[in-house]
Amino acid sequence: MAKTAIVYKTIHGSTKKYALWLSKDLKCKVFEMDSVKPADLKRFSEFIVMSGTYGSRMPLTGFLKKNWDLLKDKKITIVAVGVASEDNLWSKLSYIMIPRKIRKKSKYFKIQGVYKGKGGPVRKSNLKRVIDYLKKK
Repeated sequence: MAKTAIVYKTIHGSTKKYALWLSKDLKCKVFEMDSVKPADLKRFSEFIVMSGTYGSRMPLTGFLKKNWDLLKDKKITIVAVGVASEDNLWSKLSYIMIPRKIRKKSKYFKIQGVYKGKGGPVRKSNLKRVIDYLKKK
């Protein structure tokens, strides 16, 4: 079984940049969320699931709920990307909307994204906490 894969969904491009930077740094496979198949989910023991935040909604939440039976015994790291800061109410709401059973088995990060010139900047250094955590294993 392969070790780590990244699954991401992006609308404005920030999350894709982060996913590609992470995949290069960790030397792992990357999938767009809409194209990943159940067979892909079975091949890896660890997933980094990433998406933007839109209001308090995140595509990654639906992906995790839909695929939880295949993911529940794997190491899951969630990376939410958005304009709002981590301590903003919208960011807190988006985290709470992830079902408790998933939150309990996952590590969660919120990092800066850009939308219509707001937020940002999108830079690799924003991934430092995520990379440090993933490389601690």
